[in-house]
Amino acid sequence: MPRAPAPPAGLLAKGGVLPLRDPHSILDLVNYQMHQIESANASNVTRICEGEFGITRREWRFIALLAALGGMAPSDLALRAGLDRSRTSKALMPLLAKGLIERRSQPGDRRRATVVLSAAGQALYERIFPRVKLVNTELLSVLEDADVRTLARLLDTLHRKAVDIVNSDLVEAQADRRHGGSRKAWERGEKEGR
Repeated sequence: MPRAPAPPAGLLAKGGVLPLRDPHSILDLVNYQMHQIESANASNVTRICEGEFGITRREWRFIALLAALGGMAPSDLALRAGLDRSRTSKALMPLLAKGLIERRSQPGDRRRATVVLSAAGQALYERIFPRVKLVNTELLSVLEDADVRTLARLLDTLHRKAVDIVNSDLVEAQADRRHGGSRKAWERGEKEGR
């Protein structure tokens, strides 16, 4: 059974300074800490999805989003799932092949489509969601109700700020994965003597 690494000690304060406010390494970055929690928790969801139900965690994310939000265009599903459109299109193919989703063309424009859960997809969602909910409940069991309310408020605040940062000019560089992405940026930096 895979094990997750233990969290680093001392995230709350070192010498009166909050490491999250003044990070000295990757271990002090909020993004890294949130990723560590997500990774450890996601391994449980992966074991449920792949080990018991034969779908990937990404496929589960699509099924769960469609169950929560209803049918939507693949581009909207990509945005909600945090994936680019091309990866989403490829990831939807196995769900179509398994009969868990349906693609419905828009009247008058066959290129535009909506993706919806099939009856089999809805039934699978209803079998998996209680298991995933149990993992979520267990994770939050160490917090008091007031802490959970504070966490919800803080997550909402951080999410809004993250969206603001993406939409700002704080980070000017663009990731262009279709045209070489990080490899091209690395080569350009090497030529410029970075």
